Amino acid sequence: MNRMWSFAFLFLTALFSVGFGQVPGGLTDVDVNDKGAKIALSHAMDEYNRGSGDVNLYKVVEVIKVQGQAVEGYKYIITLRIARTLCRKDKPANAHIYRCTFVVWSRPWLNDWQLLEAKCH
Repeated sequence: MNRMWSFAFLFLTALFSVGFGQVPGGLTDVDVNDKGAKIALSHAMDEYNRGSGDVNLYKVVEVIKVQGQAVEGYKYIITLRIARTLCRKDKPANAHIYRCTFVVWSRPWLNDWQLLEAKCH
């Protein structure tokens, strides 16, 4: 009888995982207008600008994709295009545009947001 319950549990777990389109701990698509995604992007850009060593600021041109993963908190993987501004102005006119992926780990209950990875090319 225990074997039957074990099989039923595994079957239902697999069914729910497939049915909801999400593997536990797997990546899911997140709406670019999601509040948490916007906070993560803002934090990532602040950290990126602070750590870039460039005298000019970078601004977001386009958010291409946002994905999330439930970890001990929530991890946002943000793929975007950024531009180096001229003379610290807000408009990226005549700027070189880069494609970037930022990984941000959030634990909002601790008010903790960390930029784990920033790759631009």
